[in-house]
Amino acid sequence: MTLLPPSQPDQTFVTVSPIAAGHLTLPERFFVRPALHDARRFVPSLSFLVTHPGCELLNHGKHASSPSFRKPFRLLFDLGLRSSKDRYTPPQQAHLETRQPYRLAGVAEQLKAGGVDPASIDVVVLSHVHYDHHGDPTDFPNAHFIVGPGSLDVLRNGVAAGGSHQHFDPHLLPEERTEELPSTLPVAKEFGSKSHWDWQPIGPFPAALDLVGDGSMYVVDAPGHLPGHLNLLCRTGPWTWMCLAGDSFHDRRLLTGEKDIGTWEDEAGHTLCIHYDKKAAKESIERLCKLAEDANVDVVAAHDEEWLAENEDILFGAEGVMM
Repeated sequence: MTLLPPSQPDQTFVTVSPIAAGHLTLPERFFVRPALHDARRFVPSLSFLVTHPGCELLNHGKHASSPSFRKPFRLLFDLGLRSSKDRYTPPQQAHLETRQPYRLAGVAEQLKAGGVDPASIDVVVLSHVHYDHHGDPTDFPNAHFIVGPGSLDVLRNGVAAGGSHQHFDPHLLPEERTEELPSTLPVAKEFGSKSHWDWQPIGPFPAALDLVGDGSMYVVDAPGHLPGHLNLLCRTGPWTWMCLAGDSFHDRRLLTGEKDIGTWEDEAGHTLCIHYDKKAAKESIERLCKLAEDANVDVVAAHDEEWLAENEDILFGAEGVMM
């Protein structure tokens, strides 16, 4: 029995087309345990084009530039790697070299090749603001960017957790077209105030937002990997869903229980983890495990090379895939 809300008689469905937005190499010992010291995986950094057939909706956001969801509209979940190394900050470039071999491939150029103008992208939802997910925001001049609570502080001030992957670009996002979602924690509100966003539980998740208002897409709070980390739950048919899990996990064996979250020690002897909050990340994985028990839900993380190999037929630009 599904954990997710059933379709309504007039239910709207979305089309999800994955895009291999570059590849990089992940040493397994930094992500899972047990792991052989020299085991490595060459993985994609997936972006997803989500096409909504359209509906009449009011503006959700507080800014004049917030999305009004014209019909139809296009959304990207994550932008993968940047299109060229020199678009990264020097510390990010240095970290990228530790992920050799890698292959950069900008989303915008792939969209153009498939007949989609990057200027027609209405919304970009970033799972989080790490270098291999934020891509090239400047390539999407009309998109409204949505990030999870705390993401803008991460861009400005970084995080206390160590690791060469924890470098951020404070100038990444266009201020006038970026909206940070509110905290999922209860806060005291002034009399008469009302938030545009209302976090509600869905399935195994304590906090989710009905992004469009028609039950077709839910932004899911998925804490652990980085402050503001999000998943996107997409209704793709009367009974089927796709959960875009970002970096909630980096290896499908974490879902099956074959592996545990990896840790390592830096030169000073400090224990590090790829997740900012390991405990919260483990809880998020447990929720995804519960969700994955439903055969009608396809759970896919950003670096799942096995999933990509099994689903090449739905890649953006593949024969038969609508663009």
